[in-house]
Amino acid sequence: MPHDPPPPTTSRSWHLGGDAAERYEAVLVPAILGPAAASFVDRVGPAAADTVVDVGCGTGAAVRRVEAHLAASGRVVGVDRNPAMLEVARRTLEGGSAEWLEGDAVALPVGDGFSDLVLSAQSIQFFPDRSGAMREMVRIARPGGRVAVSVWCPLPRSPYFHALVETMATHIGPDTAAGLGAAFGLSDRDALAALLAEAGLDSVEIVEDSVDLTLPLPATFVPIHVQATPMGRGWSDATDGDRAAVVEAVDRRLRDYREGGELRIPFRQYVAVGRRPA
Repeated sequence: MPHDPPPPTTSRSWHLGGDAAERYEAVLVPAILGPAAASFVDRVGPAAADTVVDVGCGTGAAVRRVEAHLAASGRVVGVDRNPAMLEVARRTLEGGSAEWLEGDAVALPVGDGFSDLVLSAQSIQFFPDRSGAMREMVRIARPGGRVAVSVWCPLPRSPYFHALVETMATHIGPDTAAGLGAAFGLSDRDALAALLAEAGLDSVEIVEDSVDLTLPLPATFVPIHVQATPMGRGWSDATDGDRAAVVEAVDRRLRDYREGGELRIPFRQYVAVGRRPA
């Protein structure tokens, strides 16, 4: 059985705090992660009366969409180990029905068989112990319940991310680029299927989900995007010339995706779903 890689270094971690969590919610969620989470949740299709747990919920992008699927009898709980992310989630979704719990993915703070549906939207690739986290998700699913995760497809399948990672590595440095490259740490379809199966899930299915998004042009979007990620420190430390070179290179590589004064560009993610044996 393959072993998980060692825990990520700080430059590869998305444990964002304070103002960084606010920037994440203000920039990344509306532009990229919110639409990707909504497409993921819609494809999985929570039932109206389900109890749903979102593991690694961040600022609540997937939880928002789950709430739209649930009736009054349904319930959604967001779990994250990052208190700054949860603080933003509580404030952003104030007045909603969601519950928020601080906890680690390998020791989820709910009981066995708690949930009809366990979700993890673009999170499991960042967990130091992916196998342990997946076993925990299976543990909290009821017998016959579903566990579903989304992860990005291989980096070249998402042209914006591909251009940004490669140009950041060239002009600012590979360690800084790794802060975004870590998001593609589980983009092998066979490895993803094996992870779910080895955790004890049956009937594992994986589909490719394409989300076509409209983004501002790189001169506007790249600087605010980078500063809402772990790449922000490296970006701030770089010279004006290096930052300009990144923007110019990304813009050049994405010319074919221009529509007027915007980019219309595809993002590809895998949606993997399995069932806990009854």
